[in-house]
Amino acid sequence: MVYLPSATYRLQVFSKFTLKQVRELIPYLHELGISTVYAAPFFCSRPGSEHGYDVTAPYDINPEVGTKQELKQIAEELKSKGMGWLQDIVPNHMAYHPANVWLMDVLEKGPQSHFYNFFDIDFHHPDFSGQVMVPFLGDPLEEVISQNQLKLTLSDKGLQLNYYDSAYPVSVASYKTLLQQAQQVSGEPEVSSQTQQLLKELQVLEAEESLSPAAWGNFKKKLVTKPELKQALEQVIEGINQDHSKLPALLGQQHYILCHWQETEKRINFRRFFTVNDLICLRMEYPEVFEQYHQFIKQLCDQGLLQGLRVDHVDGLFDPTTYLKRLRKLAGPEAYIVVEKILEGEEQLPERWPIEGNSGYDFLAWVSNLYTSGAGRRKLTQIYNRLVPNAPTDYEQLVFDKKMFILKNQMQGELQNLLRLLQERHLIPLEPQEEWRKALAVLLCAWPVYCIYGNRLPLSKDEMEVVDRGFDEARRQAPDMEERFRQLHNLFTLQPGDTEQTIHDKLYFVMRSQQFTGPLAAKGVEDTTFYNYNRLISLNEVGNSPDIFHLNDDEFHERMLYRQRVYPHSINATATHDTKRGEGARIRLNVLSELPEEWEAKVQEWLEISRKHTTRITTNDLYFFFQTLVGVMPLNGEADESIVERLQEYLQKALREAKGKTDWANPNEVYEQAEMDLVRQLLLEDESFMASFRPFLQRVSHYGWLYALCQPLLKVTCPGVPDIYQGTEFWDLSLVDPDNRRPVDYDQRRQYLQELKAQEEQTGSESLHRQLLQNPAEGKVKLYLLYKALNKRRELQALFSFGDYVPLQVQGVHKHHILAFARQHQGQWAVVAVPLHLASIISELELPLGQQIWEDTSIVLPERAPMQWQQVFGGESLSADGALQIADLFKSFPVAFLTATTV
Repeated sequence: MVYLPSATYRLQVFSKFTLKQVRELIPYLHELGISTVYAAPFFCSRPGSEHGYDVTAPYDINPEVGTKQELKQIAEELKSKGMGWLQDIVPNHMAYHPANVWLMDVLEKGPQSHFYNFFDIDFHHPDFSGQVMVPFLGDPLEEVISQNQLKLTLSDKGLQLNYYDSAYPVSVASYKTLLQQAQQVSGEPEVSSQTQQLLKELQVLEAEESLSPAAWGNFKKKLVTKPELKQALEQVIEGINQDHSKLPALLGQQHYILCHWQETEKRINFRRFFTVNDLICLRMEYPEVFEQYHQFIKQLCDQGLLQGLRVDHVDGLFDPTTYLKRLRKLAGPEAYIVVEKILEGEEQLPERWPIEGNSGYDFLAWVSNLYTSGAGRRKLTQIYNRLVPNAPTDYEQLVFDKKMFILKNQMQGELQNLLRLLQERHLIPLEPQEEWRKALAVLLCAWPVYCIYGNRLPLSKDEMEVVDRGFDEARRQAPDMEERFRQLHNLFTLQPGDTEQTIHDKLYFVMRSQQFTGPLAAKGVEDTTFYNYNRLISLNEVGNSPDIFHLNDDEFHERMLYRQRVYPHSINATATHDTKRGEGARIRLNVLSELPEEWEAKVQEWLEISRKHTTRITTNDLYFFFQTLVGVMPLNGEADESIVERLQEYLQKALREAKGKTDWANPNEVYEQAEMDLVRQLLLEDESFMASFRPFLQRVSHYGWLYALCQPLLKVTCPGVPDIYQGTEFWDLSLVDPDNRRPVDYDQRRQYLQELKAQEEQTGSESLHRQLLQNPAEGKVKLYLLYKALNKRRELQALFSFGDYVPLQVQGVHKHHILAFARQHQGQWAVVAVPLHLASIISELELPLGQQIWEDTSIVLPERAPMQWQQVFGGESLSADGALQIADLFKSFPVAFLTATTV
């Protein structure tokens, strides 16, 4: 039977949070109610990596993180507590870095490398003469050479080209040239004899189809163990380094070409992760690549050290369906497997995949939209348009435009490569090339999802619906290209007269194109549009879209029923290492949809105050800043130096991602500094701003922290596996990375948990609830909720893993302000109720408790439901005669979780 976590806890393991520290945390996690440690990639990665997605060696644990022995010790302790380990793996890409031994082997040996076909490199690209780009120079190559920044060196690692801290191996052919030159320079008989012998050995090595690492390593060592030869080689090397005219000839012998980092914006001959040059993609569709990359992962699974795998960026793979089938076979039928997948709008995860689900962005979006008021959509749209001159009004058009911006400015090489693929395989005519380039660009930007997964023609009905939507949007954007689109559409379908080769070429294009629609969507939407369309930035979230805005309770129930039916063990996330802001900040910002008029009045005040300090910053950027401030400020509204620094770092990143007044390639430091200065002026120097800001923050944050209790309760009890991102046991008011990777104070969390348990035992639940709700700022109340809910879920795991999801009807005066559902399995029941949209029924000085607030509002129970219920938060017993009164459920705590058993 497949391993099913009761709850996972995501940890960002790296040099400052090691396996040793993970082990120390296990007792606390177990006490909290966690069943499974969910770890960021712990494989060898780029030195100093803080996230682990820049893997350099998938065949070992990063020594900065720990050892396999430490992992074994952790596994034993987890097993003793009935816990497990879910490991994040990165099959799409590796670090383009000298520490990547496989890649350096390719750079050194070219076709003789065992790893020559491991990386997604086009060695036949017409612009590069069989050389792969190494795009890490800060200036064009000619300038780098003229400034003496490139040096040839000799060590026991062999001959290398050094550029600052990076060292790239020189080709086998270069050794022949340099040995011959050393022989000429020296004139010593012994050196001549040694070089002749080495040249003979080299000739043998060059003739081998695959150059043995051992043989080649021994050869290189001989260069430094023979003093006279070494001295002669160093003399040659010194001459090359001093004479700029000699380096180009040496560079021409390499299997790579050193170039300026921005050159990849126009042309490129390797596939990279999104637009990140220093992450090079793998050809994971090749069985030998799959097997070698996953060898260590399989070993860890076979030894019982891992119980589950999380697959990073499954969309980047050429054939995700086949990959997942192979992974299932490798990991075994008991392994829990989920994929990182961003679903657009109504898109669903392919149901045929042999996995348990995805990493939870969809659930995050559903809960967020549940807590966004539908009535606020029109008002916030109007406010945004009134207050922000030239504010974007058509979100979908903005998405298309920003994708096109990315394609033209950062992915021109990828576009040209796809166009050349079509032409080389005779799928389109060679001319008119510019028209074909435009048509293909428009189609890629019009693609409505990250990608489709068809690996055979004809495509499925669902896949063709996506294709047709993409072409419909392309025609809308470029009606003059109709004939070109018709011919491109034919590539996604079978046509009369298609030969076997034509079908093969069509399918290759379809699958290859999907490796670029995903990165284009990520860069155009997540990393650009989300920083430009600022109507309500809490909806600008990974997995979510401003276009959806709101889900009513029936729509939320519908999604939960589908989840229960199709992927009941998918992860329920509300915060991840990739989210744009913390779960508490996001749900607090959603409150603005309930208070649009007050928000508008405040923004007008803040704009006037801000313009006293600067007129340089655009209103759209200020509107983004004000929302960011509402989300990130602590409940007490106190600003300090740490808040200022966090905001300054974040806003610089946000401004560059927006690519309006500044960007990463060409930073506008004057504009950025103006915003940095404004942060300090408004938060620490201008008392009029804080006097206006604090009362509004107090109002918004009151509803926000109440919803921030509802969110984790839904996560724990809805269909799926709840995931707690590190440190979010307290209020999570973090911003995008690196802010959401700040150190977590686990000593404080342990202490608070012990205090909560002791206090509940000594004074009783009602007294504890009263104290927690009167002092929400420290976040203890959220820790309490998670502790109680997670432990109850673990106790009743069969109910939550396999139980039915039953939407419950609410009646009474506030029926539209309650979401309620039941879970039921083999005589075991649970009922969950959370409040919705409280701003219209309580003030910021009130709590949503008791008869005075809820009056006659009640939950109608199914006919077969039990009569006696037990509160999880408090332990009180409740009797129900067909209905549960909200006033009773929310007597001392603002959310409800009840359990019962039928006799």
